[in-house]
Amino acid sequence: MLQPISVSITMDAASFHKFRSFDLFRHQKRWRRPLAFTAILLVFSCICLSQVGVREGAALLAVVLAVVALGLPAVYFYTFFRDLRTTIKKLGLPRPFYRLRFDDAGLAVWMAGEQDRPEPSHQYPWQDLHIAYRTPDAVYLYVQQTQAYLVNDSQDAVWTFLSSTLPAARLRDLR
Repeated sequence: MLQPISVSITMDAASFHKFRSFDLFRHQKRWRRPLAFTAILLVFSCICLSQVGVREGAALLAVVLAVVALGLPAVYFYTFFRDLRTTIKKLGLPRPFYRLRFDDAGLAVWMAGEQDRPEPSHQYPWQDLHIAYRTPDAVYLYVQQTQAYLVNDSQDAVWTFLSSTLPAARLRDLR
């Protein structure tokens, strides 16, 4: 039987920014499609360049393909980071987000404003948790593929607890 751990999470702008970037690029691996798109269009651009002097308009098409290949992914990433800055401003960070309790039964979550209630807002048994990541700055605990909780305080204690509770296949130490 493990000693329960209770952690109140206050989210600041830097923590939220790191988490959202981690979620999009590392967990969801959303950098793959823009990279594949860029690679494909650059290959076609190179093919067009090989036809300069042989086919009319090959140079223009090569330039257009290269600009689109580099421009659209740049717009994608720019939009993500711009929207992230807007979201951070709207959230009014730093502020309390939730309280987490880790015990033998699983993870219990009290959302901000409900942290004094006896019953948690959400409960997740350990067998239902998706995956946990440990980074140098935080622990990201995914209760589902698309829903996670960030732990930016008492990380060592939480990671030790998770290591003794979850199977190794669901733990990723990225430090």
